[in-house]
Amino acid sequence: MALFDFFRKLNFFKDRSTDGLQEEDLDFQKWIAAHRNWRHRLLTYIDGLSTEELDEKIISCDDRCDLGKWIHGNGRRFYGSETTFRQLQTDHAHFHRAAGEVIVCYKQHGERDAKRALNGEFDRYSMHVVTGLEKLEQRVKQ
Repeated sequence: MALFDFFRKLNFFKDRSTDGLQEEDLDFQKWIAAHRNWRHRLLTYIDGLSTEELDEKIISCDDRCDLGKWIHGNGRRFYGSETTFRQLQTDHAHFHRAAGEVIVCYKQHGERDAKRALNGEFDRYSMHVVTGLEKLEQRVKQ
């Protein structure tokens, strides 16, 4: 708890309300790890090793995953005024559309096309999301 209290006192939060601020609102590495898990989930699905059925309509929604729920909730509440956060939100939405396209490619054209889609737009937007989270973390913790 001492570390959490320390972060509440960062310059970023000076003159800002921290009511409702949770430890996870400062744990950007948690969000990066959660985000990176998507690639593994999709590869496992494409390779036929997954027990989960992935629905492209649900995966294309950017507010259903843990990171998306945070972005649309406390993330927006505490960081929504930041340009970096707004770009993160946009990139995260593009990422989920690209993830949905990977599933569509797999269902319509098979493994090879799905992996091509995974290595294209999906990876590009995934990298943007990670970079956005890292930039936001730097901004908050500077």
